[in-house]
Amino acid sequence: MSISLDLLNKLNSLTTAKKLLVAYSGGLDSHVLLHALVAINSSQTLQIRAIYIDHGLQEAAKPWSQHCLNICSSLDVNCEIASLNLIVPKGKSVEAVAREARYQMFSQRLQQDEVLVTAHHQDDQAETLLIQLFRGAGVNGLAAMPVMSRFASGQHIRPLLGQSRQSLEQYAQQHKLETIEDPSNQNQCFDRNFLRHDIVPRLKNRWKSINSLLARAAQHQAEAKILFAEYLEQDLPQLAGKRSGTLSIQKLKQLSVPRCKAIIRYFLDQKGFLAPSEKKLRHILSDVLNAGQSAMPFVHWQGIEVRRFQDDLYAIEPLKMHNTEQIIHWNTNQSLQLPYLKRILKIDHLVSINDLLVKHHYRVEIRFRQGGEKIYQVQRKRTKSLKKIFQERHIPTWERDRIPLVYIDNTLVFILF
Repeated sequence: MSISLDLLNKLNSLTTAKKLLVAYSGGLDSHVLLHALVAINSSQTLQIRAIYIDHGLQEAAKPWSQHCLNICSSLDVNCEIASLNLIVPKGKSVEAVAREARYQMFSQRLQQDEVLVTAHHQDDQAETLLIQLFRGAGVNGLAAMPVMSRFASGQHIRPLLGQSRQSLEQYAQQHKLETIEDPSNQNQCFDRNFLRHDIVPRLKNRWKSINSLLARAAQHQAEAKILFAEYLEQDLPQLAGKRSGTLSIQKLKQLSVPRCKAIIRYFLDQKGFLAPSEKKLRHILSDVLNAGQSAMPFVHWQGIEVRRFQDDLYAIEPLKMHNTEQIIHWNTNQSLQLPYLKRILKIDHLVSINDLLVKHHYRVEIRFRQGGEKIYQVQRKRTKSLKKIFQERHIPTWERDRIPLVYIDNTLVFILF
């Protein structure tokens, strides 16, 4: 099957979206993808645009952005140039830093109802599986790259995963495509290049179809991943903690270790967090699940903190610095935004004390817990300490100092849980 026809079939089966953002580097793979997309879009039903990322990591890349603009212009495709000027921290992988920054830029540039399309092919898939294998990955890692996945507010599709690099080269020759050859692709200090130029050719000497075989193995793992997810999805509601979005420690401890680990991985994945390493997962099992009820251990890695409060296991974004001493005046004619707490305080929140606000022209302030606060509960006609209320509601200790408290005339009148 020709690349164009296969691409058309894949697009129709993967997405109904008509707006495509093509990750375009000017190299052979992405040029074939862009050219083929334009070729199958004779009816102009697709809105295709391209984005070129200049990482700022090599001098040779300076003229590439103009090349990409010229090619896209010849194809009547709008091309955006995004410059990153990356600085790779000492000890960090250039590949990993560049990839993370690249996809962050894709995420920022992806428009509403638009799909990110990349040119990953069968050879890339085989290399990805080998890399994951040498890292000691499990089923999720060995599933390698999915043909379609959630990305930002939309989707990320890889419609060329079934095509070999050789078929892309033949397409480029047939259509006389002018492509960029990135010299860093020859640098075998990078794992993928080492596999591509050294290991895979040796494997091909014995197994001619090694790339398709490895891609097939990745597909088997992807199917196993889907099957596991279906079972875990059924398990998850049965393991819920007292508070929404948590897991019960006691219920987790009743499971076998493999099942418990699988549930935690799935729980974190569903929340959109980066998967834990095996070492981090062991820490969760030993340090968090087995901690005493009064303990508050947590395990953290990039973009996440796994914490325990009483019997509940929480997965949250890292807590930002918060000044509990601040006092914020609230003009109750409009909402109040507290972006660092990811809170928007609306007038509707104050409906229970609306009469008080209407009858009196007191200054309304937002403050935060200092310790020893009490509040008069009108319905119960008694005064109760804030500490006691938090305890009764099972509010985690790390949340208590971040809950907005409404003060009128220096008196605590409402708690914005």
